[in-house]
Amino acid sequence: MFENRYPLFESGRLLKIDMLNELRDYPRIFIDIMLKEYCDGIVFGCSIDVLDDFLLIGKGIIKHDGIIYILKEDTKIKYACNNKLTVVKVKFLPEMVEKDFIENCTEIHLDDEAKLNENEMELCRFQLREGAHLRINYTGFEDLSTEYDTVNIINVPYSTKRTTGLSPIILDMFGRELIKCNINEAWDITFATMCIQNKDSIEKDIIINYLLYKLNIQERNYSNEELYLYLLEILKKQTEDLGMNNNHKRGRFKKILID
Repeated sequence: MFENRYPLFESGRLLKIDMLNELRDYPRIFIDIMLKEYCDGIVFGCSIDVLDDFLLIGKGIIKHDGIIYILKEDTKIKYACNNKLTVVKVKFLPEMVEKDFIENCTEIHLDDEAKLNENEMELCRFQLREGAHLRINYTGFEDLSTEYDTVNIINVPYSTKRTTGLSPIILDMFGRELIKCNINEAWDITFATMCIQNKDSIEKDIIINYLLYKLNIQERNYSNEELYLYLLEILKKQTEDLGMNNNHKRGRFKKILID
């Protein structure tokens, strides 16, 4: 049966174990129900920002091997220029069973190896040149893939209810730039609106079906980077078509009627 049970803490009443158990179990049960269908990846939050010589990782929730991990406080990670690809990784440590707790912990570290082990997840990557400053203020959708001195979030796995997908930030930028192209096809309007309105990542199947319609590509499971490049190709084509249409309009002959 459905129920809502909450312990009463009042003066003069005995503090019982059942009351404490209820407080312990309720948040965990609630989170498990809410996130049960999500696959491994970033579920909420974990935004990336740059503050001087530190990367700032925002509070958030990630899922790995079916276990929920919560970052309760914003975390600073110091970075340095090494003129090499650097990947910010979350490493999932072995479960520890103690007298009073079962602990599933992680470590956040920088690594110059792009390949991920089974117990690792990527948060971002960058390649900082000597004398340059790391940035995350993108000038547009294409700027997301700038090779040097820019935080790259394309390969970060964002959780959906089926498979990991692209960051909502990437999809939002795509949708807003596509809207500016004066689109009139139902597929474009629907997908762009979905990208802008969704606060979570969009199912990869939806993105692939959109790409199948627009580019007639082969149906298979694509990586985040491949999805991004195909979306970029669509934007470039739409921008070119918009420019051609504007030039055509400016080049029309005007009729002057004299009575």
